[in-house]
Amino acid sequence: MRWLAFAALVFLAPLASEAGEFRSLEVESLRITIDSDWAMRTAPGYFPVRFDITNLGEARVIEIAAQGSRYSRTMRSTAWSNAHVVRTLRMGRGDRVRFTMPIPVSAESENYRFEILEGGKTLQAFSYTGFQSGVPGDKAPALVVADRASPLGGVAARLLRPATTSSPFAMATPGGSTPMLDFQLEPARLPVNWLGYTSLRAVIIGSAEWAALDDAQKGALLTWTACGGDLILASDQPVSLAGGGHRVPDSSPGDAPQTYFFGRIHHRPVASIVAAGVDSVLADAGKVQDAHWALPVNRTLSWDAVDPHGFRIAIPGVSGIPTRAYLSILIVFSVLIGPVNYWLLWRRRHLVLFVLTAPLVSALFIVFLAGYVVAAEGFHVSGRDVTFTILDQARTQAATRGGTSLYAAGMTPAGGLRFPADAAVYAVGAEGDGRRDSLELDLSETQQFASGLIQARTPTNLEEVAFRQARERLTFERDGSAIRVVNGLGATVQRLILRSRGTWYSLEAPLAAGATARLQPGAVDTQAIVPRDVPMPSRFQPFFEQQPDGSYLAVLDRSPFWEPGVAGIVERGSFHLVLGFPDGQPGQR
Repeated sequence: MRWLAFAALVFLAPLASEAGEFRSLEVESLRITIDSDWAMRTAPGYFPVRFDITNLGEARVIEIAAQGSRYSRTMRSTAWSNAHVVRTLRMGRGDRVRFTMPIPVSAESENYRFEILEGGKTLQAFSYTGFQSGVPGDKAPALVVADRASPLGGVAARLLRPATTSSPFAMATPGGSTPMLDFQLEPARLPVNWLGYTSLRAVIIGSAEWAALDDAQKGALLTWTACGGDLILASDQPVSLAGGGHRVPDSSPGDAPQTYFFGRIHHRPVASIVAAGVDSVLADAGKVQDAHWALPVNRTLSWDAVDPHGFRIAIPGVSGIPTRAYLSILIVFSVLIGPVNYWLLWRRRHLVLFVLTAPLVSALFIVFLAGYVVAAEGFHVSGRDVTFTILDQARTQAATRGGTSLYAAGMTPAGGLRFPADAAVYAVGAEGDGRRDSLELDLSETQQFASGLIQARTPTNLEEVAFRQARERLTFERDGSAIRVVNGLGATVQRLILRSRGTWYSLEAPLAAGATARLQPGAVDTQAIVPRDVPMPSRFQPFFEQQPDGSYLAVLDRSPFWEPGVAGIVERGSFHLVLGFPDGQPGQR
């Protein structure tokens, strides 16, 4: 194992000198631009590879395939695994598509090679891209978006921090120059998919650079911010942020950090950033961010916490594989098929029948074991979710963050797990250091993990972050001293707290979807709302203690904002909390 680790470092280090490539070519009537230039060292998340493809020929179907190898090293084990990520494109004559292909990454080191295929034939193969993707969240790089002609572009090179690490990746640079932790891109090269930013600590962008982005790029940056990112605006003047369906609240007096869903937006003059340094700027940003909901995800305080059974969120009634029962059955089988079978045949002087009785006993025990598995566990998938959603009803948008533990009893779900194409999905693993199985992922329509995330009778732990348009809402009307509420969230509201004009109102009984009830004013015991067995319940308590005026907190029996990845899941003890703003987030117009 040590030799394997040594070989990984020796052979992968040269590849790190090419963190990516940026080039254009024309092949088989396809005009292709690939841009895989990104940070060499990132946190777990997604690695963005940008493509710009124009079809100059007849209508066709092409496939973009990424073949990768991953090397994982932890204090407990070392492992190699493969990854295969594909996306199918149907292109008519003259069609042009510009998109970002997000590759999930989390290993100690990873290498990917991209190919363009048509009908099983490789039209073009690109160079390998090597990088390190298991960096702690607070050590992740920052992206500086700068144009050479702008005020930020003139000082961008001075902002980049060197990579201070003993990893061979830090030494594998041309000419022996010092590698940089942060990196710089021009506005035109930014991803158009927010998943590409999930492996970064922060993004620094100037006002001129923001104006140069197209709508899709602006939407990607703002979605990443809403999901927990730190967006730092390097400008002496206020910048109005809009794009991709977003409208960010106007900056507050004094350029104080703005809260935008789970993320933060910081306004700093360019000279201030240069004088303080990026380390100081990021440290200040971290002071106003809630570490439970920040990006990258491994900044979360409970990121690698799992119980002795391998579950991040304990599922009531499920404790993993019934090892003792299986072992007892195997011991009984061994005794019966061997000594007992032999002794009975020996007494009756029919030892020759051993060749028949042994297979018969084996078949009976296979049937018995299969029956026991079905009777004890069934074929369903048990799961438990703990989610938190911030819902802006005025802008019809919602950001959701949460964790899921799954247990597939009888067999692995057919087709694996399927998630929306724009949801960030992270495999935590049964030991808190990520799954290291070979990965098969299809990005053609959704994120379909055909393999690599879930296996039968094995704990599966996932973290998910999503942002989407949301029509769900609660409608409130004053009725004397009480307030009438109509449930349009699409799920049963088990508990509800509304703060309006400095007064708290609460729901006396569960409220079904579409039903109406009256909220009564009075004190609320917030300690009893969050179950004690929910992992780290303290992360929810600040929302009850510092609930903004004009907002509500609702506990749902299920979340319409959440995708568990598999149909027919049996939820046990899930907790879904929604922080809703009927009139929009504070300061938003």
